[in-house]
Amino acid sequence: HQLSIFSYPMWDYSNTTAAHRTSSASNKDENEEYKEEEEEEEVVIHSSSPWLRKPLWALDHWEGGGEGENDPHNGEHDNHGTATGNNAPMKRNGKRMNGKSSSSTHDYSLIAESQRHHGNDVRENNAIHEDEGGIEMQQTMTKKNGAEDTTSIPAQQQHEKEKEAHHHHHDGVTTTTTSHENERLPRHLTLLDLISIGVGGTVGSGIFVLCGLVANEHAGPATCISWSIAGCAAFLSGCCYAELSGRIPSAGSSYAYAYASMGELPAFVTASCLVLEFLVSGSAVARSWGDKVVEWLTVELHADEQLVSKYLTPGYGINPMACIVSASATCLLLAGVKESKIVTDIFTWLKVSLVIFMAVGGLILLDTNNLHPFLPPEFGMTGVMRGATTSFFGYLGYDGICCVAGEAKNPSMNLPKAVMLTLVIVTSLYVVAALALTGMQSYKEISVESGFPEAFASRGVMWAAQLTAAGEVFTLPIVVLISGVLQPRLQYALARDGLLPHMFCEVNAEGNLRKGTMVAGSLMTLIATFIPFEYLDDFVSAGILVAFSITNSSLVIMRRDSPEDRPFLLEKLLLLFNGLSFLSAIILVHGTKTDVGIFFAVCFGVAAAAVGCWISCSCPRAAVFGGRRMGTSCVDNRQYFETPFVPLIPCLGTFTNWYLIAQLDIFGIALLLCYFALSITFYFSYGAKNSVGNNIGWDHADFMITEGEQEGRGTEPIAPYVQNDLTIT
Repeated sequence: HQLSIFSYPMWDYSNTTAAHRTSSASNKDENEEYKEEEEEEEVVIHSSSPWLRKPLWALDHWEGGGEGENDPHNGEHDNHGTATGNNAPMKRNGKRMNGKSSSSTHDYSLIAESQRHHGNDVRENNAIHEDEGGIEMQQTMTKKNGAEDTTSIPAQQQHEKEKEAHHHHHDGVTTTTTSHENERLPRHLTLLDLISIGVGGTVGSGIFVLCGLVANEHAGPATCISWSIAGCAAFLSGCCYAELSGRIPSAGSSYAYAYASMGELPAFVTASCLVLEFLVSGSAVARSWGDKVVEWLTVELHADEQLVSKYLTPGYGINPMACIVSASATCLLLAGVKESKIVTDIFTWLKVSLVIFMAVGGLILLDTNNLHPFLPPEFGMTGVMRGATTSFFGYLGYDGICCVAGEAKNPSMNLPKAVMLTLVIVTSLYVVAALALTGMQSYKEISVESGFPEAFASRGVMWAAQLTAAGEVFTLPIVVLISGVLQPRLQYALARDGLLPHMFCEVNAEGNLRKGTMVAGSLMTLIATFIPFEYLDDFVSAGILVAFSITNSSLVIMRRDSPEDRPFLLEKLLLLFNGLSFLSAIILVHGTKTDVGIFFAVCFGVAAAAVGCWISCSCPRAAVFGGRRMGTSCVDNRQYFETPFVPLIPCLGTFTNWYLIAQLDIFGIALLLCYFALSITFYFSYGAKNSVGNNIGWDHADFMITEGEQEGRGTEPIAPYVQNDLTIT
């Protein structure tokens, strides 16, 4: 029995409370007996740092508003028949508690205050079950007079009936009570669909551009080793994503994980990083595709350069082809979920087939003389490591699988499989393709912009060169389409928590986020059409790597506990580890030319390693996922993917990410810091004032996932962490 912001995990929560309370509608004796059990039960309150859960400046306001001596609503009922005031018991997970628990580390009067202003003391318990007619939802509403009203409506009819919102006005605050049904995404993505999203969003410039760049400038024939090292580094963070996605199968990816482990503000900063990965990065790919179309038309098809330049490169930074591909992807997504899913699957595996063709063709044309020396002396092992650093950026994108976790069938099994299989497939393609490319042509002659087409042409196989160039043009837009899929899901997760306007979490009858897709698609089209990306690539890459580091830290927080006598030691040590890792990486990259720089790099590196050992020795493994900080006390006996050697693997992944960030241009890092400042400003000006937690309370509804939902016939959980019964408009 939990009274926490996060259960273990909530959607796999095996608590029998909801089932007991549903049956209590027809058996009052059982209901009374259950209430007696609740009174005897020890209340466990979430004890995480409250300032991470709501704005620091709001602490005094929320905690100081519980006296209520002069409150005209104290002990009264509002016009909706809801008990209000200090006499109204606080409710968490369907339980009621009067006053505060002695085990609480901060005042929970904010929940009573929120309920007093928003009339949120109506208890709603949903028990979802299946019968021959489909899924039925039984709702038991406890009203002020103690009467209970139980209805059973098929889900299809329920969805239609609950589309209409009920508007209320109380104490000058306009609230909208919305249905959960029209805010829930259907679970329809199979394991193949998830892998298609992961592979389609990852394989792109890594094959078509980075292979040639690394071979020509960093590693020579040893490029395949660079890709292998980069793949191992990607697996460090990939393991963390695999476990968290299975445990927390909710839309939002790193945002959801940061919300569960760190709180609202860190989660919002993480979401701003994901906007760079999905929206801005998709725009960059669209613009790159527009440039490649122009090159393909003039070089391969020998089109009139003057004519192409007039219509496709009009100047002023405008890219018409980028506009066309972005707008087309948006229209396809608006056409429906089924259509976009089919196109994603088809084009992803066409791209994989193209890469396999290039790799096999290259191996057939391989000349062993081109592989000698395998490790060129002018590059050495240092060049291989630099090549691995560059190659790592070819792996960015696999985490998109986690953003659609709310629509995955059998999420606890399929999501970890999809993440790991995506990394295996992508790494295999990269390594084999790199070996084939360097075997076809001498690394000194490989083109850094069009490696495979030029290599095939150098061997006299012109049809393969033309096919490869055309294939790149026709398959690259799938990355734009997948970006258009992921960004609305991120907006959906934010809107469910009140951090964005409610329109972004509205789902139509076909299960499509139509409004969110329109907004995201329009922004992506405008950015791709008018904004050059010469100075933004490092800015985007740095944001993505910060999100990776936050995800790694989230897993450590969920798997480890601070000592009982030293609360929040784990969080402090993780913050220290990240800071030391960044300082060490900066000096390693930019300051090793002097003995003083080498000394400080070693000192910071050793200090970071010592902090990692401190975490491992001083912070014991949590008895259950989430640990004491989440108030979790029940054990889930289901089998989940577990990252081995925690905290070693997450910490190594975090250090790798900071090292890669240090490789980027200082201007891009400065832009990222300014971007974070703007994001935090938006959070305090809008998000903190409208969030569900700050306005309604940090409690969530009991939810039990049924067998049908595990098989994909259900929908994602009602809300990731908090029950969004009211939306502040």
